[in-house]
Amino acid sequence: MEALKGLKPHVITLEFSAYGLSYRLRKKRSLSHCLLRGLHEIHGNDGLNVSELKKLLRSTGIGGIRALLDLPFEYKGARFYSHCRAIPLYCVDISSYSRQLLSTIDDLLSQENLKMVIALGDAPLQEAAAREYKHAEAFLLDGRQSPWIHLIPADEVWKKRERIMAGRIRKIVARYPGRQIVHISGWQHLAAQQGTLFRLLDDLKPKRFLLGRLFL
Repeated sequence: MEALKGLKPHVITLEFSAYGLSYRLRKKRSLSHCLLRGLHEIHGNDGLNVSELKKLLRSTGIGGIRALLDLPFEYKGARFYSHCRAIPLYCVDISSYSRQLLSTIDDLLSQENLKMVIALGDAPLQEAAAREYKHAEAFLLDGRQSPWIHLIPADEVWKKRERIMAGRIRKIVARYPGRQIVHISGWQHLAAQQGTLFRLLDDLKPKRFLLGRLFL
C-alpha cells in the first residue's frame, strides 16, 4: 500500500489470474477448514493447543500452504488501493497456469503430505520471505553475474506465460495512453533476461521497484 501511495498509479495490473481469484473466493473458507481439521487429526487424542497451531501456521511449510489457499496479499493491497482511488485493477496472469497449480491442492492437504511437511521442520515463514527478498535484491543488483540466476525459470510454459502477460499489459497501456500504470509481480519477472516480462516490455521503458527501491 505504501509503495502504491508513492507511485500514484492511474491503473494497476497484477500477476494474478481470473481463475485464481474466483477459485479462492469460492473455496478458501472450506479449504482453510480442511487444513485446520487435518492438522488437528494428525495430533490425534493429544490435541493441538493454540500456541502450537499458531506456530505451524507461521511456518514455511504449513504457512506456505495456508498462504496458497488465501487471496495473495498483493491482491488485497492492490484491491484496497484501487477501491479507495476508484482506479482500474486488472488481473493479467493466465488462468490455465493457475488451474494447473491449484489442481494439486487436494494432494497438498492430504494427511500424508501434511505429516511430511511438518516433519521437514517449522522455520518461520517470515524468515523464508526475508531470504527471498535478499535473493531478489541480489539478482536485480548484480544481473547476469548473480548466483541467483538459476531461480529464473527457462521452460516453454514460463516463456509462453510471460508473452501472454506482456500482450495483455500492452493492450491496457494502449487503452490508457499517457497514464501511470503499475504492474505488481514476482521478482523473477523483473529480471533483465531474455524472454522475461521486463525484457518483453523493454520498448515501453518500464522502471523496476522492489518494495519501494528503484532499479533502472
